[in-house]
Parts: sequence; structure tokens; C-alpha cells
Amino acid sequence: MKNVFGALRPAVILLAALLSVSLGLSACSSDSTPQGYQPLPQPLALPEFELYDQAGETVTAERLQGRWTVLFYGFTYCPDVCPTTLGELNRVAGRLGDQSPAIVLVSVDPERDTPQQLKQYIEYFNPAFQAWSGEQAQISNLAKHTHIFFDKQPLGDSYTMDHSAQLVLVDPQGRYVGFFPPPHKADVLAQGLRQLMGL
Repeated sequence: MKNVFGALRPAVILLAALLSVSLGLSACSSDSTPQGYQPLPQPLALPEFELYDQAGETVTAERLQGRWTVLFYGFTYCPDVCPTTLGELNRVAGRLGDQSPAIVLVSVDPERDTPQQLKQYIEYFNPAFQAWSGEQAQISNLAKHTHIFFDKQPLGDSYTMDHSAQLVLVDPQGRYVGFFPPPHKADVLAQGLRQLMGL
């Protein structure tokens, strides 16, 4: 038995060393990455797109240049996740003030979300927020490039929209850099965004 343990000793030492290094790297990673934030391995350039905002003005990828942006995909007829998330984002904006990123609701329900509907809805949460919609193909393409799923589902005589609820973070170069998965809490988001934006 003594010989067996002697033979295994180098392997045990190596395993312990590797585990120590791994834990050290994890600790470093957790120190540098905000709570709940999931960074991409590398920033992803977003495709060209053409949508409209709540004022009926055309929106292209240029709107994402020069400022940090948080994209949240949802719809104005959403009964729970969307209003809850937008409420938290309003609190985030209050905490960050003038340094807040642009907050954008991207509608996945263009059939019902006209500019007038978007305006009334988004201004209830914060008049500074933006709301975008447009042709289904344009929305689907942008959603695909930001790893968002959505699907129309029958609901009685009408329908609802199933959709991903993560918050997509876009840097001032207009690149998708990471996301915050749900559930969303204003304090955690505000602290994470401060760190990511270098505030």
C-alpha cells in the first residue's frame, strides 16, 4: 500500500496544483466580472438594420454609436416580465443619472406595437427611454445577432409573444459585448453597469 501511495503522490500533487490555479483564475474572473453579467468571448458587430422609434423616426445601427446601450426585447401587451423589467431599468436610470446608458425596448410584436402605442407605453416608465419596432424580418435579424429568441403563441382569441428576457449590452462602438440574464434587480444592474462603463 505504501508503494501505491508513493506512486500516486506526484499525480495528487499535480491535481492539487491545477485545482489551486483553477480556483485562483475563477476568483480573478469573479473579481473583474460584475455580478450576473455574462460577457461574450469577444465583441460582435451588429448587422445593419432599419426600424422606427416611438416618434416614428427611422432608426439604424448608427443610433447605437457613441453611447452605451441596453437593449431589452419585449412588447407592450406583455403582462408581467416587460413592465417589471422596465420598472427596474427606470430605477437603474435614476441611480446612474446623466451617466445612464440608453435604454431601448425592441418590440417583438410589430403587428400591434405602432409608434403611437410604443410612445404611450414607454413614456409611462421613463420619457427618456426609447422604443423601437418595424418590419418582422428586420427585428428577427437583429434579435438573432443578439441571441434573442421570440415566438408568437395563440392566447384565446388573440395571441401573446414568448421571448428571451436578458438585457443586451451594446458598447459605444455599436458592438454586442454581453448580457445580463434575468431576474433583474436595479441595484445589481446599476453597480454592474458602472463597472462595465468605467464610471
